[in-house]
Amino acid sequence: MKSKQAGRLAVALSVILLGLPGCGGPSDQPDLGRVHGTITIDGTPLSGVVVVFQPESGRPAHGRTDANGQYELTYIRDTRGTKVGRNRVEIAPSEEEDEPAQDESDTEEVQRSRPTKSGKPRIPARYNIKSELEADVQPGDNTFDFELTSKTGRSRR
Repeated sequence: MKSKQAGRLAVALSVILLGLPGCGGPSDQPDLGRVHGTITIDGTPLSGVVVVFQPESGRPAHGRTDANGQYELTYIRDTRGTKVGRNRVEIAPSEEEDEPAQDESDTEEVQRSRPTKSGKPRIPARYNIKSELEADVQPGDNTFDFELTSKTGRSRR
């Protein structure tokens, strides 16, 4: 009798122990790649701007440039990186930026001609609301430097 009870107890404990690793549930976090880099405009580091990587599906990651134009992306809270794969990149003034609002109907020439209160170069719409920038994020460490220009034309990456 005791051996049957011991056998059942062993089976029950095995089932419980095998089930423990799954108690946290499956991770809903996708594969991430760490992303950092430098943003410049016309060769000058661009400080205090928001950098957003928007994957084809899922949560975007964001970062903010420091005084040297360097950024690192945060996926959520303290988790660094962004979703692996193709990402649309937006670079925009922070909400604290003292630039006047831009009228979407303005041409790029008109937008560039408006002075900013801070004296910082204006970021053309082709890098933010109408971004043409993309990055293919790989697992592991990724460096994406963006060399923006305030003049008409494409940026270099």
